Amino acid sequence: MKKHYVFLMRLISCMPFVSFAQIVNTGTLQIQNATTVYFGEAYTNTATGLHYNDGDLYLNHDFTNDGATSSISGTTFFKSATHDLLSLSGSTGFVNFYNMEVDVSSGTKLGISVADGFGVFVENRVHLESGDMRLVGEAQLIQTHLGANSNTTTSGRLLRDQQGISNVYGFNYWSSPVTNGAGTFSLQGGLFDGTDAGLNPFNPQQVSFNTGSPYNGTPAILDGSNNVLSPLQISDRWLYKYAPNTTGYAGWEAINKDTALLPGEGFTMKGTGFASQNYVFRGLPNDGTYTFTINAGEFALLGNPYPSALDATQFITDNLSTLDKIQIWVDGGTSSHTLSSYYGGYAIRNISGGVAPSIISSIAGVGSVSLLVPKRYLAVGQGFFVNAIADGTITIDNLQRTFQTEDGVDSNFYKNIHSKDTKSNDPSEPTRRVRIGYENPDLFHRQLLLAFLPDSEADLNYNVGYDALMTDPREDELFYIIENDLDKKYVIQGVGAYDNAYEFPLGLSMTQEGIHTIKLDAVENFTDPVYIKDALLNTYHNLTASDLTINVPAGDYLDRFFVVFKATETLNNPDLVFTNHDVNAYFKNNAIIINNKNQVEINQIRVYNAVGQTIVDLKMPSHDESICIPFVHPQGLYIVLIESGPHKKSFKIIN
Repeated sequence: MKKHYVFLMRLISCMPFVSFAQIVNTGTLQIQNATTVYFGEAYTNTATGLHYNDGDLYLNHDFTNDGATSSISGTTFFKSATHDLLSLSGSTGFVNFYNMEVDVSSGTKLGISVADGFGVFVENRVHLESGDMRLVGEAQLIQTHLGANSNTTTSGRLLRDQQGISNVYGFNYWSSPVTNGAGTFSLQGGLFDGTDAGLNPFNPQQVSFNTGSPYNGTPAILDGSNNVLSPLQISDRWLYKYAPNTTGYAGWEAINKDTALLPGEGFTMKGTGFASQNYVFRGLPNDGTYTFTINAGEFALLGNPYPSALDATQFITDNLSTLDKIQIWVDGGTSSHTLSSYYGGYAIRNISGGVAPSIISSIAGVGSVSLLVPKRYLAVGQGFFVNAIADGTITIDNLQRTFQTEDGVDSNFYKNIHSKDTKSNDPSEPTRRVRIGYENPDLFHRQLLLAFLPDSEADLNYNVGYDALMTDPREDELFYIIENDLDKKYVIQGVGAYDNAYEFPLGLSMTQEGIHTIKLDAVENFTDPVYIKDALLNTYHNLTASDLTINVPAGDYLDRFFVVFKATETLNNPDLVFTNHDVNAYFKNNAIIINNKNQVEINQIRVYNAVGQTIVDLKMPSHDESICIPFVHPQGLYIVLIESGPHKKSFKIIN
């Protein structure tokens, strides 16, 4: 027989019962299976409280969780005919339910308000009978069961905020966390104006749409109390989706406010001109498993389909047979609707970590590259591109969901270069990361990531999901070379445990002369110095101390530069046939003197300045005991490189 208990005004504790203005658990409360408990007043599970609900708990008022909760069966009902609004909050920051139901039928029947930054974990089903579930700010709903969407509704809805780019010319890539149709989402009826969400959290106005020139969105019109009088307008000229295809720019498919989008499908939308524009998604919360069929070489715009964060690492790991990374568009301050005027690029994320897009340094701003690095946890509403490496199915499911706020360790919604800065790695990961920056003469900044992942499958060879190719290489680029494959330009290289003896080859492609700079953007969990080794000059530059400026002729340098972690200026070839006693070089009387005491054959002599430019290039053979090279150049450090067959020897001289 099912047992029923009613508590109106009691203190539930390991101590004797005491009359109290609300119900407070300071010890252990266990609601067993096949048991129903009714709480008539507000309920607090204190910091010392242990709340176990395996039966049915009916809450007529607020629930504050400051302690521990657990639930392996049963349902928690937020059910009230006497209160318009119930709240869910607590210092613990989250709560655990098995099933959850909202049924608020009093007066305006607003529903339940979940506090900003609070996580609601539901093992199984959410039913919204009457009244809405309002996720305030960074609040999230996380469901953990396997299989299809189990959520249902009669008249209730879930509401969740997300902020988009303000620039009327800039794109955001979105994905809805709710549906408002028969398992689909459309902007009409699903997207609302959140400008006054702080004042009217349960009653936002439907966004409106415009179709004409100049194709700009417009912000909401507010009254004197900042309530929305007339909602924001979105230009439907910039609404697109990208279903799996290989046609490039032509693959963008125009949509409208009534287009039915599947959970997990991404779409684009431009801003309204209002700073930190807030939108509200309203509908039935997405839940369960979603799949997408894709063929090798195809691109598709997908997104986080849930009202919670999505773990990009887990998503990629689960789909390694089909994809190896995700790409996230970051707007760089576009100032026109003209395609050629778009500033921005695609940031890349894989298992090893993320890298910022290649963007002009003056746009990104000194020291702000970290703002553009995609974090591990994708925020609510975040859209992203995938590129299939094989035919197959892409799966998004509840096991990839997690609770991470954008103000937390490693989550952000990618709007533009003014996004909030957050720490760029998860402290639970022992991963060491080195971020190398490169700026070409046009001041485009490219970031390369080198990640050391102990206890992973990554090694020094190519590893799917750990290494990533550039998606938008420019003519002038710095890149990693893996497995000596000179045709591929890698922007991310992930390997196993760190070893300071490792050397990582870099490729440098240059189509124009000028200043090319290599720098250290950032390091994470890493304390050793980082050097750039010049194998031609046998020199080492400490990037930890200063940037490296390279000014060499245009061309491809594919075996000259390396990322290393210790400076050992030794002979390039240990089998070199001449030693310091056989050949040496020095400066005297406006000339470089080469002493060749044993008269070994010298085939070529090159002289470089401190930035790597070739000053002298003499080809011979010569067995002369002494070679004199006139040298009238500015005072400074120079490198003399002497070649004898396949062997090389370098000397540093100061004139």
